[in-house]
Amino acid sequence: MPKLTDDIMKETLNAHLQEGEALEHWAFGIKQPSILLMLPLFALAILPGVIATQMLTKNYLIGLTGKRLIVLQIKSITKAELKAITEYDRAGFRANPASYKPGKLFTHIAIEDDEKPFKAKFHRMMSKDNRMHAEAIGTAISAP
Repeated sequence: MPKLTDDIMKETLNAHLQEGEALEHWAFGIKQPSILLMLPLFALAILPGVIATQMLTKNYLIGLTGKRLIVLQIKSITKAELKAITEYDRAGFRANPASYKPGKLFTHIAIEDDEKPFKAKFHRMMSKDNRMHAEAIGTAISAP
C-alpha cells in the first residue's frame, strides 16, 4: 500500500480551506498510546501488542494557513479518509502559544486547550519535507 505523499496531503487539506485561504505548511503526525499501556500488551504477546498499538494510534494531517491551523484526524498513513476535524485560530496562539519541541527524529507539537487539546509527534522520515513543515508550523504557533 502506498503511503501519503505531499501531493495527497495538500489535496486533502485544500478541501477544507475557506475561500481566499492558502495552505502555507502541512505535515503528517501520530499520537501513540502511552508506553505504560503498550508494554503490558507486548508482554502478553507480540502480535496482539502490535495490533492494539496500531488500533490505538491516531493519525493526523495538520495544515497552517494565514488564518488558522487545521487538524485532520485521518484513518491511516495509507488512507487520508477523514475521521475528525479541529480548527484553531492563529490569533489565539498569541495569547496562549502552543508548545513545540524539535528533536532528532520527531518534532513534537502540543496545544493546551481546555475544549480541544492536541498533541502529536511528526517523524522526519514521513516525507522529504515533513520535518521542515512540522518545524515551520511549530515555530509559527509557539511564538508569542
